[in-house]
Amino acid sequence: MSWRSNSADKAPMYTAVDISKKQPPKAPQIQKNKKTPVLKSSLSIANTSGDSTWPDSLKVYVERSFVACSTSARKRLEKQLNQIISSAVKNKKLNSINWTIRPLPKACDLEPQPVLPVKRTSVSAGIIDTSDNFDSEERKERRLHRFQKEAEAEAARKEAESSSTMPIPQPPNTADVHNWDADTIVGTCTRLEKSYFRLTSAPDPSQVRPLSVLRNTLELLKRKWVEENNYTYICSQFKSMRQDLTVQRITNSFTVEVYETHARVALETNDLGEYNQCQTQLKQLYSMGLPGHAMEFLAYRILYFLYTRNKGDINAAMAAMLPSEKQDQAVQHALSVRAAMAAGNYHRFFMLYLATPNMGGYLIDKFVDRERCASLQRMCKAFRPRLSVAVIAKDLAFAKVDDCIKFLAELNVAISQDELPSVDMKLAYPHAVAAMQIYEKVDIKGQIY
Repeated sequence: MSWRSNSADKAPMYTAVDISKKQPPKAPQIQKNKKTPVLKSSLSIANTSGDSTWPDSLKVYVERSFVACSTSARKRLEKQLNQIISSAVKNKKLNSINWTIRPLPKACDLEPQPVLPVKRTSVSAGIIDTSDNFDSEERKERRLHRFQKEAEAEAARKEAESSSTMPIPQPPNTADVHNWDADTIVGTCTRLEKSYFRLTSAPDPSQVRPLSVLRNTLELLKRKWVEENNYTYICSQFKSMRQDLTVQRITNSFTVEVYETHARVALETNDLGEYNQCQTQLKQLYSMGLPGHAMEFLAYRILYFLYTRNKGDINAAMAAMLPSEKQDQAVQHALSVRAAMAAGNYHRFFMLYLATPNMGGYLIDKFVDRERCASLQRMCKAFRPRLSVAVIAKDLAFAKVDDCIKFLAELNVAISQDELPSVDMKLAYPHAVAAMQIYEKVDIKGQIY
Protein backbone atom coordinates (compact mmCIF):
# COMPACT_ATOMS: atom_id res chain seq x y z
CA MET A 1 0.00 0.00 0.00
CA SER A 2 1.31 3.41 -0.86
CA TRP A 3 2.20 5.68 1.99
CA ARG A 4 0.01 8.34 0.35
CA SER A 5 -3.23 6.28 0.62
CA ASN A 6 -5.74 7.03 3.39
CA SER A 7 -3.77 10.07 4.45
CA ALA A 8 -7.01 11.91 5.16
CA ASP A 9 -8.11 9.29 7.72
CA LYS A 10 -4.91 9.45 9.72
CA ALA A 11 -3.73 12.04 12.20
CA PRO A 12 -0.90 14.31 11.06
CA MET A 13 2.61 13.28 12.04
CA TYR A 14 3.32 16.66 13.63
CA THR A 15 1.51 19.73 14.78
CA ALA A 16 2.31 23.00 13.06
CA VAL A 17 3.55 25.74 15.33
CA ASP A 18 3.00 29.41 14.70
CA ILE A 19 6.55 30.79 14.85
CA SER A 20 5.33 34.37 14.72
CA LYS A 21 3.96 33.96 18.24
CA LYS A 22 7.19 32.58 19.58
CA GLN A 23 9.33 35.10 21.38
CA PRO A 24 13.04 35.18 20.46
CA PRO A 25 15.37 34.08 23.20
CA LYS A 26 16.52 36.91 25.39
CA ALA A 27 20.18 37.74 25.56
CA PRO A 28 21.70 36.98 28.94
CA GLN A 29 21.64 40.01 31.20
CA ILE A 30 24.52 40.95 33.45
CA GLN A 31 23.55 40.83 37.09
CA LYS A 32 24.37 44.27 38.40
CA ASN A 33 24.46 43.22 42.03
CA LYS A 34 26.83 40.32 41.48
CA LYS A 35 30.45 41.49 41.47
CA THR A 36 33.48 39.46 40.50
CA PRO A 37 36.80 40.04 42.27
CA VAL A 38 37.77 42.30 39.36
CA LEU A 39 34.66 44.38 39.80
CA LYS A 40 35.23 44.66 43.52
CA SER A 41 38.79 45.84 43.18
CA SER A 42 37.88 48.23 40.38
CA LEU A 43 34.93 49.61 42.30
CA SER A 44 37.22 50.30 45.23
CA ILE A 45 39.31 52.53 42.94
CA ALA A 46 36.23 54.36 41.80
CA ASN A 47 35.08 54.84 45.41
CA THR A 48 38.48 56.19 46.34
CA SER A 49 38.24 58.83 43.64
CA GLY A 50 34.79 59.85 44.77
CA ASP A 51 33.03 58.43 41.71
CA SER A 52 31.21 55.20 42.62
CA THR A 53 28.78 55.27 39.69
CA TRP A 54 29.89 53.07 36.81
CA PRO A 55 28.30 53.27 33.38
CA ASP A 56 26.65 50.07 32.19
CA SER A 57 29.04 49.90 29.22
CA LEU A 58 32.00 49.73 31.62
CA LYS A 59 30.40 46.91 33.58
CA VAL A 60 29.83 44.99 30.35
CA TYR A 61 33.45 45.71 29.32
CA VAL A 62 34.76 44.27 32.61
CA GLU A 63 32.50 41.25 32.30
CA ARG A 64 33.62 40.59 28.71
CA SER A 65 37.25 40.83 29.81
CA PHE A 66 36.66 38.37 32.60
CA VAL A 67 34.99 35.85 30.27
CA ALA A 68 37.74 36.14 27.65
CA CYS A 69 40.54 35.52 30.14
CA SER A 70 41.93 32.14 31.14
CA THR A 71 42.28 31.14 34.77
CA SER A 72 46.06 31.38 34.67
CA ALA A 73 45.93 35.01 33.52
CA ARG A 74 43.25 36.38 35.86
CA LYS A 75 45.65 38.03 38.27
CA ARG A 76 47.29 39.82 35.38
CA LEU A 77 43.86 40.85 34.09
CA GLU A 78 42.88 42.28 37.47
CA LYS A 79 46.03 44.36 37.54
CA GLN A 80 45.46 45.67 34.02
CA LEU A 81 41.80 46.48 34.67
CA ASN A 82 42.75 48.33 37.83
CA GLN A 83 45.21 50.42 35.86
CA ILE A 84 42.72 51.16 33.09
CA ILE A 85 39.88 52.14 35.42
CA SER A 86 42.17 54.06 37.76
CA SER A 87 43.48 56.08 34.83
CA ALA A 88 39.95 56.78 33.58
CA VAL A 89 38.85 57.92 37.03
CA LYS A 90 41.91 60.08 37.52
CA ASN A 91 41.42 61.81 34.16
CA LYS A 92 37.64 62.05 34.72
CA LYS A 93 36.91 60.09 31.54
CA LEU A 94 35.00 57.24 33.11
CA ASN A 95 31.76 58.23 31.35
CA SER A 96 33.25 59.72 28.18
CA ILE A 97 35.18 56.59 27.04
CA ASN A 98 33.29 54.37 24.64
CA TRP A 99 33.74 51.10 26.54
CA THR A 100 31.76 49.19 23.93
CA ILE A 101 34.44 49.49 21.23
CA ARG A 102 37.51 49.72 23.47
CA PRO A 103 39.88 46.73 22.96
CA LEU A 104 40.04 44.21 25.77
CA PRO A 105 43.16 44.17 27.99
CA LYS A 106 46.18 42.22 26.78
CA ALA A 107 45.66 39.58 29.43
CA CYS A 108 42.55 38.40 27.57
CA ASP A 109 44.10 35.55 25.65
CA LEU A 110 40.75 34.11 24.55
CA GLU A 111 38.57 35.60 21.87
CA PRO A 112 34.98 36.18 23.08
CA GLN A 113 32.52 34.07 21.15
CA PRO A 114 29.81 36.00 19.30
CA VAL A 115 26.18 35.21 19.99
CA LEU A 116 24.95 33.11 17.09
CA PRO A 117 21.31 33.08 16.03
CA VAL A 118 19.24 30.02 16.83
CA LYS A 119 19.10 27.68 13.86
CA ARG A 120 15.55 26.96 12.70
CA THR A 121 14.17 24.44 10.28
CA SER A 122 11.67 25.13 7.53
CA VAL A 123 8.70 27.26 8.59
CA SER A 124 6.37 24.70 7.08
CA ALA A 125 7.75 22.13 9.48
CA GLY A 126 7.10 24.36 12.44
CA ILE A 127 9.94 22.86 14.49
CA ILE A 128 12.69 24.89 16.17
CA ASP A 129 16.10 23.19 16.20
CA THR A 130 18.37 24.37 19.03
CA SER A 131 20.83 21.45 18.88
CA ASP A 132 23.45 23.59 17.01
CA ASN A 133 23.50 26.48 19.48
CA PHE A 134 27.25 27.26 19.56
CA ASP A 135 26.73 29.79 22.35
CA SER A 136 25.45 27.30 24.87
CA GLU A 137 27.00 27.34 28.33
CA GLU A 138 28.29 23.76 27.92
CA ARG A 139 30.20 24.61 24.73
CA LYS A 140 31.58 27.79 26.30
CA GLU A 141 32.88 25.80 29.24
CA ARG A 142 34.59 23.23 26.97
CA ARG A 143 36.22 25.94 24.90
CA LEU A 144 37.36 27.74 28.02
CA HIS A 145 39.02 24.60 29.41
CA ARG A 146 40.69 23.84 26.07
CA PHE A 147 42.15 27.33 25.67
CA GLN A 148 43.19 27.35 29.31
CA LYS A 149 45.19 24.12 28.87
CA GLU A 150 46.88 25.47 25.73
CA ALA A 151 47.79 28.73 27.45
CA GLU A 152 49.21 26.92 30.49
CA ALA A 153 51.26 24.57 28.26
CA GLU A 154 52.69 27.52 26.31
CA ALA A 155 53.56 29.36 29.53
CA ALA A 156 55.30 26.26 30.90
CA ARG A 157 57.31 25.87 27.68
CA LYS A 158 58.48 29.48 27.73
CA GLU A 159 59.40 29.21 31.41
CA ALA A 160 61.44 26.06 30.71
CA GLU A 161 63.27 27.78 27.86
CA SER A 162 64.05 30.87 29.91
CA SER A 163 65.30 28.86 32.89
CA SER A 164 67.48 26.56 30.80
CA THR A 165 71.18 26.87 31.64
CA MET A 166 72.54 24.32 29.14
CA PRO A 167 76.13 25.34 28.26
CA ILE A 168 77.09 25.94 24.62
CA PRO A 169 79.31 23.10 23.37
CA GLN A 170 82.84 24.12 22.45
CA PRO A 171 84.58 22.94 19.28
CA PRO A 172 87.63 20.70 19.54
CA ASN A 173 89.76 23.38 17.84
CA THR A 174 88.33 26.82 17.10
CA ALA A 175 91.17 27.51 14.66
CA ASP A 176 89.63 24.95 12.27
CA VAL A 177 86.10 26.41 12.44
CA HIS A 178 85.03 29.63 10.74
CA ASN A 179 82.45 31.78 12.65
CA TRP A 180 81.83 29.34 15.51
CA ASP A 181 78.52 29.83 17.35
CA ALA A 182 75.88 27.81 19.20
CA ASP A 183 74.40 26.49 15.93
CA THR A 184 77.69 24.94 14.77
CA ILE A 185 77.68 21.16 15.08
CA VAL A 186 80.51 18.72 15.75
CA GLY A 187 80.05 15.36 14.05
CA THR A 188 80.26 12.05 15.90
CA CYS A 189 80.12 9.58 12.98
CA THR A 190 83.15 7.28 12.75
CA ARG A 191 82.51 5.68 9.35
CA LEU A 192 85.20 6.41 6.79
CA GLU A 193 82.96 5.92 3.76
CA LYS A 194 79.57 7.62 3.41
CA SER A 195 77.58 8.29 0.25
CA TYR A 196 76.42 11.79 -0.60
CA PHE A 197 72.78 12.78 0.05
CA ARG A 198 71.39 16.26 -0.36
CA LEU A 199 70.30 17.69 2.99
CA THR A 200 66.57 18.41 3.35
CA SER A 201 66.64 19.24 7.07
CA ALA A 202 69.06 20.24 9.82
CA PRO A 203 72.14 17.98 9.83
CA ASP A 204 72.27 15.20 12.40
CA PRO A 205 75.64 15.14 14.26
CA SER A 206 75.49 11.35 14.41
CA GLN A 207 75.60 11.29 10.59
CA VAL A 208 78.45 13.83 10.24
CA ARG A 209 82.11 12.84 10.42
CA PRO A 210 84.47 14.98 12.52
CA LEU A 211 87.76 16.35 11.23
CA SER A 212 89.89 13.47 12.52
CA VAL A 213 87.75 10.91 10.66
CA LEU A 214 87.68 13.02 7.49
CA ARG A 215 91.50 13.05 7.36
CA ASN A 216 91.52 9.24 7.28
CA THR A 217 88.76 9.26 4.67
CA LEU A 218 90.81 11.43 2.30
CA GLU A 219 93.77 9.05 2.43
CA LEU A 220 91.46 6.11 1.78
CA LEU A 221 89.90 7.80 -1.26
CA LYS A 222 93.30 8.62 -2.74
CA ARG A 223 94.30 4.96 -2.56
CA LYS A 224 91.00 3.75 -4.00
CA TRP A 225 91.18 6.20 -6.92
CA VAL A 226 94.61 4.88 -7.91
CA GLU A 227 93.64 1.23 -7.45
CA GLU A 228 90.02 1.13 -8.69
CA ASN A 229 89.58 4.33 -10.75
CA ASN A 230 85.80 4.32 -10.09
CA TYR A 231 84.84 7.97 -10.54
CA THR A 232 81.12 7.55 -9.73
CA TYR A 233 82.02 6.21 -6.29
CA ILE A 234 84.87 8.67 -5.72
CA CYS A 235 82.79 11.70 -6.70
CA SER A 236 79.99 10.73 -4.29
CA GLN A 237 82.51 10.26 -1.47
CA PHE A 238 84.20 13.61 -2.11
CA LYS A 239 80.86 15.45 -2.23
CA SER A 240 79.95 13.81 1.08
CA MET A 241 83.27 15.00 2.57
CA ARG A 242 82.68 18.54 1.31
CA GLN A 243 79.21 18.48 2.85
CA ASP A 244 80.55 17.37 6.25
CA LEU A 245 83.15 20.14 6.15
CA THR A 246 80.52 22.73 5.25
CA VAL A 247 77.96 21.86 7.94
CA GLN A 248 80.72 21.93 10.59
CA ARG A 249 82.15 25.21 9.17
CA ILE A 250 85.63 23.70 9.00
CA THR A 251 87.89 26.00 6.98
CA ASN A 252 91.57 25.15 7.21
CA SER A 253 94.37 23.76 5.05
CA PHE A 254 92.67 20.34 5.06
CA THR A 255 89.55 21.88 3.51
CA VAL A 256 91.72 23.31 0.74
CA GLU A 257 93.34 19.91 0.18
CA VAL A 258 89.93 18.19 -0.16
CA TYR A 259 88.70 20.68 -2.77
CA GLU A 260 92.00 20.61 -4.69
CA THR A 261 92.04 16.82 -4.82
CA HIS A 262 88.43 16.62 -5.98
CA ALA A 263 89.09 19.28 -8.63
CA ARG A 264 92.06 17.35 -10.04
CA VAL A 265 90.08 14.09 -10.15
CA ALA A 266 87.21 15.91 -11.90
CA LEU A 267 89.63 17.32 -14.49
CA GLU A 268 91.07 13.90 -15.11
CA THR A 269 87.60 12.46 -15.77
CA ASN A 270 86.37 15.41 -17.84
CA ASP A 271 83.73 16.42 -15.25
CA LEU A 272 83.86 20.20 -15.62
CA GLY A 273 80.69 20.69 -13.58
CA GLU A 274 82.24 19.37 -10.36
CA TYR A 275 85.56 20.99 -11.23
CA ASN A 276 83.91 24.41 -11.54
CA GLN A 277 82.22 23.99 -8.13
CA CYS A 278 85.56 23.16 -6.52
CA GLN A 279 87.30 25.99 -8.37
CA THR A 280 84.74 28.55 -7.13
CA GLN A 281 85.10 27.39 -3.52
CA LEU A 282 88.90 27.33 -3.74
CA LYS A 283 88.95 30.95 -4.84
CA GLN A 284 87.14 31.91 -1.61
CA LEU A 285 89.41 29.73 0.53
CA TYR A 286 92.56 31.23 -1.01
CA SER A 287 91.21 34.74 -0.38
CA MET A 288 91.06 33.85 3.35
CA GLY A 289 94.82 33.29 3.35
CA LEU A 290 94.65 29.50 3.67
CA PRO A 291 97.70 27.65 2.29
CA GLY A 292 97.37 25.66 -0.92
CA HIS A 293 98.30 25.54 -4.60
CA ALA A 294 96.78 28.91 -5.45
CA MET A 295 98.96 29.60 -8.52
CA GLU A 296 98.25 26.21 -10.06
CA PHE A 297 94.50 26.77 -9.82
CA LEU A 298 94.78 30.38 -10.95
CA ALA A 299 96.28 29.04 -14.20
CA TYR A 300 93.45 26.50 -14.44
CA ARG A 301 90.92 29.29 -13.96
CA ILE A 302 92.39 31.29 -16.89
CA LEU A 303 92.31 28.22 -19.14
CA TYR A 304 88.73 27.51 -18.07
CA PHE A 305 87.74 31.06 -19.05
CA LEU A 306 89.43 30.50 -22.44
CA TYR A 307 87.33 27.37 -22.87
CA THR A 308 84.09 29.20 -22.05
CA ARG A 309 85.26 32.25 -24.06
CA ASN A 310 84.28 34.47 -21.16
CA LYS A 311 86.28 37.59 -22.00
CA GLY A 312 84.85 39.62 -19.13
CA ASP A 313 86.04 37.15 -16.48
CA ILE A 314 89.44 36.83 -18.20
CA ASN A 315 89.95 40.59 -18.09
CA ALA A 316 88.78 40.77 -14.48
CA ALA A 317 91.15 37.97 -13.44
CA MET A 318 94.09 39.62 -15.21
CA ALA A 319 93.31 43.01 -13.64
CA ALA A 320 93.23 41.45 -10.15
CA MET A 321 96.58 39.66 -10.54
CA LEU A 322 99.56 40.78 -8.52
CA PRO A 323 102.95 41.15 -10.24
CA SER A 324 104.27 38.24 -8.19
CA GLU A 325 101.45 36.00 -9.45
CA LYS A 326 102.27 36.78 -13.07
CA GLN A 327 105.81 35.47 -12.48
CA ASP A 328 104.59 31.97 -11.70
CA GLN A 329 105.40 29.45 -14.45
CA ALA A 330 101.89 27.98 -14.72
CA VAL A 331 100.26 31.41 -14.74
CA GLN A 332 102.71 32.67 -17.36
CA HIS A 333 101.87 29.68 -19.57
CA ALA A 334 98.12 30.32 -19.28
CA LEU A 335 98.57 34.00 -20.13
CA SER A 336 100.70 33.05 -23.14
CA VAL A 337 97.95 30.72 -24.37
CA ARG A 338 95.47 33.58 -24.08
CA ALA A 339 97.79 35.91 -26.04
CA ALA A 340 98.29 33.33 -28.81
CA MET A 341 94.55 32.79 -29.18
CA ALA A 342 93.85 36.54 -29.22
CA ALA A 343 96.47 37.07 -31.97
CA GLY A 344 95.36 34.06 -34.01
CA ASN A 345 98.87 32.59 -33.79
CA TYR A 346 97.94 28.91 -34.08
CA HIS A 347 101.58 27.81 -34.41
CA ARG A 348 102.41 29.36 -31.04
CA PHE A 349 99.19 28.02 -29.49
CA PHE A 350 99.91 24.39 -30.37
CA MET A 351 103.50 24.67 -29.17
CA LEU A 352 102.17 25.85 -25.79
CA TYR A 353 99.59 23.06 -25.84
CA LEU A 354 102.31 20.42 -26.06
CA ALA A 355 104.18 22.04 -23.14
CA THR A 356 101.29 22.58 -20.71
CA PRO A 357 102.36 22.23 -17.04
CA ASN A 358 100.44 20.38 -14.31
CA MET A 359 96.97 19.28 -15.42
CA GLY A 360 96.20 22.25 -17.67
CA GLY A 361 96.29 19.94 -20.70
CA TYR A 362 92.97 18.40 -19.59
CA LEU A 363 91.36 21.84 -19.88
CA ILE A 364 92.95 22.66 -23.25
CA ASP A 365 91.76 19.28 -24.53
CA LYS A 366 88.21 20.63 -24.13
CA PHE A 367 88.73 23.32 -26.76
CA VAL A 368 91.69 22.14 -28.81
CA ASP A 369 89.46 20.80 -31.63
CA ARG A 370 87.73 24.16 -31.78
CA GLU A 371 91.11 25.86 -32.22
CA ARG A 372 92.12 23.26 -34.84
CA CYS A 373 89.07 24.14 -36.93
CA ALA A 374 89.84 27.85 -36.62
CA SER A 375 93.48 27.19 -37.51
CA LEU A 376 92.47 25.09 -40.52
CA GLN A 377 90.50 28.06 -41.84
CA ARG A 378 93.62 30.23 -41.69
CA MET A 379 95.73 27.51 -43.30
CA CYS A 380 93.21 27.20 -46.17
CA LYS A 381 93.67 30.90 -46.88
CA ALA A 382 97.46 30.81 -46.57
CA PHE A 383 98.35 27.63 -48.52
CA ARG A 384 97.24 26.95 -52.09
CA PRO A 385 96.54 24.83 -53.98
CA ARG A 386 97.31 21.73 -51.87
CA LEU A 387 98.98 20.98 -48.55
CA SER A 388 100.40 17.72 -47.28
CA VAL A 389 98.45 15.97 -44.51
CA ALA A 390 101.73 15.42 -42.65
CA VAL A 391 102.33 19.18 -42.50
CA ILE A 392 98.77 19.77 -41.26
CA ALA A 393 99.21 17.08 -38.58
CA LYS A 394 102.41 18.67 -37.36
CA ASP A 395 101.05 22.24 -37.27
CA LEU A 396 97.84 21.16 -35.50
CA ALA A 397 99.80 19.11 -32.89
CA PHE A 398 98.47 15.66 -33.77
CA ALA A 399 100.50 12.80 -32.31
CA LYS A 400 100.02 10.67 -35.43
CA VAL A 401 99.18 11.39 -39.07
CA ASP A 402 96.34 8.87 -38.84
CA ASP A 403 94.75 11.00 -36.11
CA CYS A 404 94.88 14.00 -38.44
CA ILE A 405 93.31 12.00 -41.29
CA LYS A 406 90.49 10.94 -38.97
CA PHE A 407 89.96 14.56 -37.89
CA LEU A 408 89.77 15.77 -41.52
CA ALA A 409 87.42 12.94 -42.45
CA GLU A 410 85.01 13.99 -39.68
CA LEU A 411 84.94 17.46 -41.26
CA ASN A 412 84.16 15.89 -44.68
CA VAL A 413 87.43 17.22 -46.10
CA ALA A 414 88.57 15.30 -49.19
CA ILE A 415 92.04 13.74 -48.98
CA SER A 416 93.95 12.59 -52.06
CA GLN A 417 94.91 8.94 -52.26
CA ASP A 418 98.40 9.64 -53.59
CA GLU A 419 101.56 8.22 -52.13
CA LEU A 420 101.81 11.43 -50.11
CA PRO A 421 98.22 12.30 -48.98
CA SER A 422 97.32 15.95 -49.40
CA VAL A 423 94.33 18.27 -49.14
CA ASP A 424 92.94 20.74 -51.67
CA MET A 425 92.83 23.81 -49.39
CA LYS A 426 90.31 25.71 -51.51
CA LEU A 427 87.81 22.86 -51.33
CA ALA A 428 88.53 22.30 -47.61
CA TYR A 429 87.76 25.88 -46.57
CA PRO A 430 83.89 25.63 -46.60
CA HIS A 431 84.06 22.49 -44.47
CA ALA A 432 86.31 24.20 -41.92
CA VAL A 433 83.88 27.14 -41.70
CA ALA A 434 80.89 24.81 -41.26
CA ALA A 435 82.73 22.88 -38.53
CA MET A 436 83.08 26.02 -36.40
CA GLN A 437 79.29 26.36 -36.12
CA ILE A 438 79.03 23.43 -33.71
CA TYR A 439 81.09 25.41 -31.20
CA GLU A 440 78.82 28.47 -31.25
CA LYS A 441 76.12 26.97 -29.01
CA VAL A 442 76.57 27.67 -25.31
CA ASP A 443 74.65 26.09 -22.42
CA ILE A 444 73.29 27.96 -19.37
CA LYS A 445 76.55 27.47 -17.45
CA GLY A 446 78.54 29.27 -20.14
CA GLN A 447 80.15 26.04 -21.29
CA ILE A 448 80.40 25.30 -25.00
CA TYR A 449 79.28 21.90 -26.18
